Amino acid sequence: MLKRFRTIAFKHIQGNGILYFFVCMFFIIGISSGAFTVKALADYQKQELISYMRDFFHILSNKPIDASSVLKQSLMNNLQTAALIWVLGITVIGMPLILLLVAIRGLIIGFTVGFLVEQLGVKGILFSFISIFPQNLIIIPSIIVIAVIGIGFSKMLVRNRLNKSYNTNNSTFRQFILYSTINASIFFFIILGCIIEAYVTPVFMKALSKYM
Repeated sequence: MLKRFRTIAFKHIQGNGILYFFVCMFFIIGISSGAFTVKALADYQKQELISYMRDFFHILSNKPIDASSVLKQSLMNNLQTAALIWVLGITVIGMPLILLLVAIRGLIIGFTVGFLVEQLGVKGILFSFISIFPQNLIIIPSIIVIAVIGIGFSKMLVRNRLNKSYNTNNSTFRQFILYSTINASIFFFIILGCIIEAYVTPVFMKALSKYM
């Protein structure tokens, strides 16, 4: 079963290599833009963020974390993004908007990491690693896969509009069912990442916050 899954995954990546390249490039561009945005902040904006960050570390080190609330918020943020990409995939104008969503996700991560590193140095690198990396090791690849599949489906719709026929419509419906099923499967991986963010990551964040 695992071998078959790896074979299917390899063929999918191999057949969509160009799309994966572009989606990953937009994600990297988003990260870079987020990091540069930190440099562009005015001093008073940085001071406000520093004050917020200090309050956050104080609360983190002195109060228990409500994991259920973290999970709820994480599920809302990540599943909304994934669902929006799914919706955009079934439209003929979805391709650029999907790439924009991926870039925005990269921008958020780039800004967060950039600000922590600028303000805390090595501690910021370590805190970024334990607070952002664990869940995003699963969530980001899942979003990238959904984005690639969504763009691929959107491209197929464009081709089918240029070749209208009864058989084409039937084929499109079958592809839609397959597209939605694959997305639903990937949603489970995103949920797993959200669980990690709610119940695993905070343990390490709380331990490290005492030294920040």
